[in-house]
Amino acid sequence: MRKVIASVLLIVSIVFLYKGFVEFRYIISNKANYQSLREVATGDIGSNPMDRVIDFEKLQSINEDIKAWIYIPGTKVDYPILVGETDEEYLYKDMNRAYTPLGSLFSFSGTNFTKGNTFIFGHNMASSQMFGELRKYIDKDFLKEHRYLYVYTERKAMKCDIFSIFVTNENDEIFNGEYELGTVEYVSLLEELNKKNKYSEYSLEESIINYSTKQIFNLITCYGAEGTTERLVVNGIVAEEKIR
Repeated sequence: MRKVIASVLLIVSIVFLYKGFVEFRYIISNKANYQSLREVATGDIGSNPMDRVIDFEKLQSINEDIKAWIYIPGTKVDYPILVGETDEEYLYKDMNRAYTPLGSLFSFSGTNFTKGNTFIFGHNMASSQMFGELRKYIDKDFLKEHRYLYVYTERKAMKCDIFSIFVTNENDEIFNGEYELGTVEYVSLLEELNKKNKYSEYSLEESIINYSTKQIFNLITCYGAEGTTERLVVNGIVAEEKIR
């Protein structure tokens, strides 16, 4: 019996090591690919990220599904956002449409980044690539030091103030849809995001309806072990925008 157990453990160890080696190979490749992409298609961040220029013409010559870019200063989050023909097309594809366990940052099919709320999804990678660093927002000190995220589209650059962070289930009603600015549904969503916030001192302070014409971006990643239904949601509301 001991020999059988030892053999099983050996097989499990080999499988685990092989899986780790394969994923490590993808992690290194992914890092190099995105570094090259940043050098080719994005300008210097400089002292003000709002002045950064993203060359969407170059990006879309690589893949026409690249519709936006997201950057969080002080983190590794500095990636294109893809919108495929299906909601999960880029769950396990990179920007070149090749398989990778890291996937890409992506939004729902049909997203145009002009509605009230826009969902952006990414894997919670142990390597901290993709949305792996979002889990650090559970720490209030990290939030204090990384309050702003930036979203760039062909039309404008947007500075977003992170006002709500929480963990919820994948079946939460907040994931039901993307709503038009100023609608009753959008105001209700803002109220719900504000109510769920882990840190009330960072919540929206005025009457929620005063924010009904401001866009928000919902960053979503898994929270917990592989296969979990728990989701970490980091929400930023547009505080400043610059038309291109």
